[in-house]
Amino acid sequence: MSPQRASAEGASGSRRGGLVLLLLCAAQFMIVLDFSITNVALPTIQADLGFSVADLQWVVSAYALTFGGCLLLGGRIADLYGQRKTFIIGLLVFGIASLLAGFAQDAIQLVVLRGAQGLAAALVAPAALALLTTSFPEGPERNRALGVWGAVLSIGFVCGVIAGGVLTDLLNWRWVFFINVPIGLVTGIAAVALIAKSATATQRTKLDMPGAVTVTIALISLVYALSVANTDGWLSGTTLGAFVLAAVLLVAFVLIEKRAAHPLVPLSIFKLRALVIANVTNLALIGAFVGSTYVLTLYLQVIEQYTPLRTGLTFSVLGLTAMLAGFTVGKVAGKIGPKAAMVLGVVCQAVGSLVMATLPSGGTGLVVVLVSTALIGFGNITAVVMIIISATAGVPDDRQGLAGGLFNTSQQMGSALGVAVFAAIAVAKTAGVLPEGVAVANATPEALLSGYRFSLLLCGLLAVAAGLFVMVANRSKATAEAAPAATAVAD
Repeated sequence: MSPQRASAEGASGSRRGGLVLLLLCAAQFMIVLDFSITNVALPTIQADLGFSVADLQWVVSAYALTFGGCLLLGGRIADLYGQRKTFIIGLLVFGIASLLAGFAQDAIQLVVLRGAQGLAAALVAPAALALLTTSFPEGPERNRALGVWGAVLSIGFVCGVIAGGVLTDLLNWRWVFFINVPIGLVTGIAAVALIAKSATATQRTKLDMPGAVTVTIALISLVYALSVANTDGWLSGTTLGAFVLAAVLLVAFVLIEKRAAHPLVPLSIFKLRALVIANVTNLALIGAFVGSTYVLTLYLQVIEQYTPLRTGLTFSVLGLTAMLAGFTVGKVAGKIGPKAAMVLGVVCQAVGSLVMATLPSGGTGLVVVLVSTALIGFGNITAVVMIIISATAGVPDDRQGLAGGLFNTSQQMGSALGVAVFAAIAVAKTAGVLPEGVAVANATPEALLSGYRFSLLLCGLLAVAAGLFVMVANRSKATAEAAPAATAVAD
C-alpha cells in the first residue's frame, strides 16, 4: 500500500477528511469565482485604467492564456515535486498576485498580474483535484467528494457574477481582486496544517523540459488564437498563424514524448479509454455550457436591458440546481449506474439549451430563462462529475496530477471554444438577416435575437452530440471487452 493510499484511507472517513475536502473546494471556488467576477467589472476597469475597446479583452485573455497553457505543466509538477507543496505555493502566489492586481495603476500592470494569476491557478487546479482523488479511495466516498467538488464549479461561477455586480456597484472594481486575497492566504495556511505531507510524490524524476516548453507554448498559442479570432477575424493572418503554430508544436510534442526517458505526458495514459472519452465529452459539454451562458448574458443585458447585478441574480437558479446535482449525483449514480447518470446529465443540459433557443423578446423571456438554466445547471454538473470520476478512475496516485491537468485543460479549452465559436455564430447569423450595408453594431433587437437563438440552438445540438458520443463510445468499449470473453467461453 502506497503512503498516499494509506493516508487516503485514514483521512477519508474522518472529520479531518471533511476539512480537507472543504479546503480543496475553497481553492477551486476561488479560481472559478475569479473568472466570472472579473467579467462583470470590465466596463468599470476600462473607464478607470484607460483600456481601449480592443485591448480590454486582455484582462480576461491574459488569465486564460497562462491558465490554459500551463495546466499540463502544473499537473506534472504536482506529481513530480509534491501535490501538497504545489497546491500551497500556487495558492500563496495567487493571493499575492490578486492583491497586486487590485492596486494596479495602469493597463499593462493589470494585464501582467492577470497572467500571474493564471499561472498560479494552473498550479492550484490540477494539484487540488489530485489531492482530492488521493485523499478519498475510489468508489462511493470519492464519488460523493467529487459531487461536492462539481457543485462548487457552478456555485463559484454564479457567485462571481453576483458578487462582481455588488462589489463594483457598492465599492469599486479593485475589490473583485481583493476578495481573492483572504481566500488564497487562509486556504494556503490551512493546507499546511490539514494536508498530510505523505500526500506527495514518492518518486522524483527529471522534468521533461523540451516537452514542457513545447506543449505550453502550443496551448498558449491555441488559446491566443481563440481569444483574438472574434476581434481580428478567423481568417486573419494572426489567427491562422497562431492555429498553425499550435498544430506544429503539438505534433512536435508527441514526437518528443515518444523519445523522452521521463515524458511530461506519458502517452500510455491515453490507453485508459475511459479517460479519453471523459476528456472529449468534457470539452464538448463545457463548450456548450459556457457558450450558452455567454449568449444568455448578452440577451439579458442587450435585449431585456438587465443590469449586471440583476443578470447575476437571474443565474442564481442555475447555481441552485447545480448545487442540488452536486450533492445528489452520487446517489443517482448508485441507483442507475455511472454511465446512465452521465447520459441523464447530458440530456438535461441539451434539453435546457434547446429550450433556451426559444427565447422571446419582452418580459415573458424570464420564464424560459429560469426553466432552461435550471435544466442546464443540473445536467451539466451531473455529467461533469461523472466525467471527473471516469477521467481519474484507474489512474495511479503518482499520475493523478497529470490526470487533473488533462481534465482542467479540456475544460479550459472547452470554455475558450465556447465563447469564441458561439459568439461568432451569433454575430454571423445576425449579420445574415440585416439589410445590405447595415453593420451588426446597428442591428435591431429582432436581428440580435435571431443570432442569439441560432447560437443557442447549436449549443443544444453540441450537447446532444456529446451524449451520442458517450453512448456510442461506451457501447463500443463494452463490445470490445465482451469479444475476448466470448472467445474464451467458446474455447
